[in-house]
Amino acid sequence: MTYSVAIAAYNAAETISETLKSVLSQTVPPNEIIVVDDGSEDATAQIAREVSPDVTVLTQPNAGCGRACTRAIRATTSEIVATIDADDLWLPSKMQQQLDLLQASDVRTLAFAKHRQFHHGTADMTSGALRPGLTRSDLVFRRKVFEEVGPIFDPPGGRGDMVDWLARAREIGCPFKIIDDVLVMRRIIPGSLSYGRDATKDAGYLAVAHRAIQRRQERIKGSQDQ
Repeated sequence: MTYSVAIAAYNAAETISETLKSVLSQTVPPNEIIVVDDGSEDATAQIAREVSPDVTVLTQPNAGCGRACTRAIRATTSEIVATIDADDLWLPSKMQQQLDLLQASDVRTLAFAKHRQFHHGTADMTSGALRPGLTRSDLVFRRKVFEEVGPIFDPPGGRGDMVDWLARAREIGCPFKIIDDVLVMRRIIPGSLSYGRDATKDAGYLAVAHRAIQRRQERIKGSQDQ
């Protein structure tokens, strides 16, 4: 099974090279890697291009992680797509295990894995917290599922885009399967979009919850009108 990798990147010059090298080091290498540089103010795009000729870099004015990730996914050509944040890392057998899982599963299955957190700038990759990987960096899916669920929405403040997309996938009945192995290293880096608590950024979660309530109300109304 061939697959493509889609990456949204914004001001990721410190980490994008290491992320891409972890993708290129997979036991089953990708058919292509698409990086969308979302208006970075640093050398993200240049560094990504220099890592490998297998990396295609697209640039755009800053529009948000969701829009950049959507563009990257839509630029891929393989039936199967994997996504990763521009500061996280894959362990070498990640894609092999997830491709095996997808091949044995319903065509609408979303494949995930566990991840371990680690702090940027430290050599300790073994003692960080373990999490079930319902994040962009753990996700693998068939592109027809993406077209069914629709584009990734950028909430106010920027947080919650994948929470919203995964909720919509679950609402239309896509099975979620998580491999019970740590296959992703999730970087904790000060200043990143997901770092710490921030009232302005966290407003995105409220917007996502509101959208979910609206969709539920629309489903209820639709069933009552039938």
